[in-house]
Amino acid sequence: MDLDEKSGFNRLWYLYKEALNSNCFIYDKNKRVWYTPEEFREKYDNDRLTHTFITGLLEDLVIRDPVAGIKAGQSQIMASIEKFKTEMDKDLLKLSEFSRKTINYYQGKLKR
Repeated sequence: MDLDEKSGFNRLWYLYKEALNSNCFIYDKNKRVWYTPEEFREKYDNDRLTHTFITGLLEDLVIRDPVAGIKAGQSQIMASIEKFKTEMDKDLLKLSEFSRKTINYYQGKLKR
């Protein structure tokens, strides 16, 4: 086992300390998961973490203000609601047109 493989959490320590000192959380962009500094340490404080795993993990981690994360989440939800509303309006229009077509068709048959 080389020195890098023995270091385990040591390579992640600066993220933990920086998040702790700045009152921020650690965000995993790939997994879309937020960790408090303590949760992060608990999850990754492991001497068996490999150099390759840690290197990949570091590419996905950022220190962020959790309040900014809440605001971003709220914005995403609002955008999703707006998209859903637009799609629903389109579907309602299609249904209305189809209903009108169906009614006109059968009314025409009754007149014959």
